[in-house]
Order: sequence, then C-alpha cells, then structure tokens
Amino acid sequence: MVGADGRNSHVAKAVDIEQYHNKPKLQWSYYTYWRDLPVDGFEIFVRPDRGWAAVSTNDGVTMLVVGWPFAESMAYKADIEANYLKTLELAPEFAERVRAATRVERFYCGSVPNFFRKPFGPGWALVGDAGYNKDPITAQGISDAFHDAELCSAALDETFTGRRSYDEAMADYQRTRDAHVLPVYEFTTQLATLEAPPEQMQQLLGAVHGNQDAMDDFVSLTAGTVSPIEFFDPENIGRIIGAAQAAYAT
Repeated sequence: MVGADGRNSHVAKAVDIEQYHNKPKLQWSYYTYWRDLPVDGFEIFVRPDRGWAAVSTNDGVTMLVVGWPFAESMAYKADIEANYLKTLELAPEFAERVRAATRVERFYCGSVPNFFRKPFGPGWALVGDAGYNKDPITAQGISDAFHDAELCSAALDETFTGRRSYDEAMADYQRTRDAHVLPVYEFTTQLATLEAPPEQMQQLLGAVHGNQDAMDDFVSLTAGTVSPIEFFDPENIGRIIGAAQAAYAT
C-alpha cells in the first residue's frame, strides 16, 4: 500500500510511523483570487514580519497570498480581510492595484507543521506530503511528490524483480530523498519565519539584485531546480559579490 494522501495521511496514521526533523507551524497565510489585478509574472513582497506573493492563474484571475508569523495568527484571524488588506499597504503601489481589482473568491487559510516521516515499512510506503511536509512558502510540494514517486517506484521495482531486498531498496529511497530535500527544507523553514534575514544574507541579496544570472539562480533556488548547497557554495557567493563590486566600481 502506497500512501500518497497528504500530510494527514491515513496510511501514516494507521502505521503510527515515527517523525523527525520536526518544526512547528511557522506562518499563517490567507489567500484568495482577484480579477483585474495585473502582475508581472510572479511578484513577491517581503516586509518585516510580513510577506505576500501574487501570480496569474487562469481566465484573467490572480491568486494573492498574504502571510504573517504563526505567533500572530489569532490577531490575523480576528479580522481577516482588514488585516490582509492592511498588510498590502506596506507596498502602496501594489495596494493601489488591489483596490482597483475585484475579489472573486472567499479567503482560504493555510498553515502546516514541518516534518519528515520514515517513508516505508512492511507492506506500505509514503510519498509526497505524506512522507515529508514543509511550509508552502517555496511552493515545492508537487515537485517533491513527483521526485518521491520516481524514487519509490524505482526501489519497488528493484524489490519485485529480486535485485535487492525490500528493506535495502527502500532504505536507499529514504536516504536519497532526505539528502535531496533537507537543504531546501532548512531554507524553506527559515524563510517561513518571515524574520529579517541575517546581515550576511542581506548583503548577498543586495549583490544578487541587478545581476540577471544570479537572480535567475535565486528564483531557481526557490523553485527547487537549484539546490541551496549549490547556490550558497562559497565559490558561487564569491562570484556574485565580486560581480556586484565590479559593477559598483564602474
């Protein structure tokens, strides 16, 4: 039996499997959909203890999600619409765009715990959010699920064809999964605190700004196609900082 049934997996509950790398809920988000809200691709705004993102969907509708730290969730929920809109005033030009738009859906909330689960045992396996869950701020759940499904199916194929034992093949599945996702898990849970980044990170992001290659890599980092290990490698950081210094000197 394969549990691909999300973070509240019935399979995981049935087998009462262990969790590890646990972290609490970090942010509380509300999202809804707006008509006539123009956005330039995927727009992200970060302000002290607040963050939001807007992306076009279908039929001219834009999804807009606004997050607060989880510790302030009760205050947020006390007046969802007012607090949602007040947050957008931290970027006046964007708030003006929203005021000119029309909300076409109710508000939906989202907040999740962060954890890994052992993804296999006698007669069962877990993939996707059922086996590993993190805050949606980097929006990588679907990509991770496909990656897990590929790893898990390969391990099961090795088992069914007799090339390896079930425990050996599935233990490799777990190790490979964890090695692949742990760096971005740590990156994601840091972002989800909505705290101001450390000074060194602020300097790096300042150097990234205006450097098209570095900006593309940072977007790829949040999209999961570039590993944090690769992006934050000292040599790569040195190249980014060096390019910024050279540009400043000219």
